[in-house]
Amino acid sequence: MSLIGQTKLDILSELGEQPSHGYALADELEISHGYIYTHLSELSEEGMIEITDERDGKKIYALTDSGQLLLRALISD
Repeated sequence: MSLIGQTKLDILSELGEQPSHGYALADELEISHGYIYTHLSELSEEGMIEITDERDGKKIYALTDSGQLLLRALISD
C-alpha cells in the first residue's frame, strides 16, 4: 500500500532530480497542465514541495526536506 498516488510519486521523483515548473512536469509525465497544478497545490499544502524561484513568470517547484524524506521512504519499499 502506498501513502500517495502514482502521479504524486512521479512528481516527487521528477522534482527529486531537479526543480522544475508545472508545464515541464506535465509534459515530462504526459498529464494535463490543469491536472499537474492540482497535484502541485496538494503537495505544497502537505509540505512536500515549495516554490523556490520564478522564471519567465513560471513558478519553480522543489522538494522540501519532508518531500525528500518521503520520496526516499517510498522508493526504498
